[in-house]
Amino acid sequence: MNYEEFKQEVADRIKEFLPEKYADADVSIQTVVKNNDQKLDGLMVKLEDSNIAPNIYLNQFYEQHEDGRPMDDILAAIADVRTQHEMSQDFDVSRLTDFDSVKDRITCRLINAEQNAEYLADKPHTMVDDLAVTYHIAIGKEESGTMSAPITNRLMEGYGVDVEQLHQIALDNMDTLTPATFKSMTETMVDMMLPDMMRNGMTEEEAREAIAGMIPPTPDEMMYVLSNEDKLNGAAVLLNDKVMDDITEKLGQDYFILPSSVHEVLIVPKNDQMDLKTLESMVQDVNATQVAPEERLSDHVYAYDAKEHELFRADKAEERAAAKEAEASKETAVEKTSVEKTSAKEEKRQERPSLKERLAQKKDVVAKNEANREPRQMNKDRGAQALA
Repeated sequence: MNYEEFKQEVADRIKEFLPEKYADADVSIQTVVKNNDQKLDGLMVKLEDSNIAPNIYLNQFYEQHEDGRPMDDILAAIADVRTQHEMSQDFDVSRLTDFDSVKDRITCRLINAEQNAEYLADKPHTMVDDLAVTYHIAIGKEESGTMSAPITNRLMEGYGVDVEQLHQIALDNMDTLTPATFKSMTETMVDMMLPDMMRNGMTEEEAREAIAGMIPPTPDEMMYVLSNEDKLNGAAVLLNDKVMDDITEKLGQDYFILPSSVHEVLIVPKNDQMDLKTLESMVQDVNATQVAPEERLSDHVYAYDAKEHELFRADKAEERAAAKEAEASKETAVEKTSVEKTSAKEEKRQERPSLKERLAQKKDVVAKNEANREPRQMNKDRGAQALA
């Protein structure tokens, strides 16, 4: 069975594995452009009285089919995903066009610009070095997951705002909608292992003690994990200047940023043994072997300038510094030229008599002329009298 045949069979038979209430549901499959321009086929099973439904991506299920998993098992698994992701409340889709209704729900994500040319074509975005910030509307959050809608150019134009305003709104909403988390690698490992330990009958306190005994003590943490509370699209926390400044203050030194995925990044304090090329190789290897294509953020390592509040690629640090130095020199030269022009004008102004001085000089000249004219007039009058 090829992929097209697989999709058709899923669409034709999925209702057999769903509860009775889905008997009249609308079943459709649509291609969705995801992060890094990955095209996935999403199955939608929309109930008759609902205007929203989750997308269940079939590509991974087809891989399981090729590996020998029975079709009925796959259909049962897809049906289970659909029932678990039922939204408890409907969302009025028409509200997406009402700016006042959505402005407090606007969030941002950080993605790779070069790998998302098609995805970004119809969406407003802001460039941060070689990464792009996109904007989304949080529709709802359930135990089974979250739902959101991307903001397109058409939606933004309808809102009557520009990209700069959209960007600032998303940043202002971050602390409320996607609070940041910053934990040591040890704390992160404990959090990852905790659910499994508690499923074995341990209390949370007992589980934490057991995990702590399994992890070797480290005097100085060498790596931290930065994300948000939902662990979804958490790399966007890099845009939160307050969080980044707090990290700088907490570590007391500069640090590298390793893009683990679009969901989280690793913070590595700089030291003399830290080699940038080694870190980049590590990021590239993890991306190639451990991270799904649609979840990759970048193959590069980044750094943060706390003074300038700027995120930038670490391999461009020297180039960036040179550019800033050149810009500073240019500004100094412009300022110097302005001062020189002002001084020249001042000197010229000082050389040229003021209006008051010129009027006084003119008055003196007129007075002298009048004084010279009076003797001549008197002589003329005397001559006239003599002729008479």
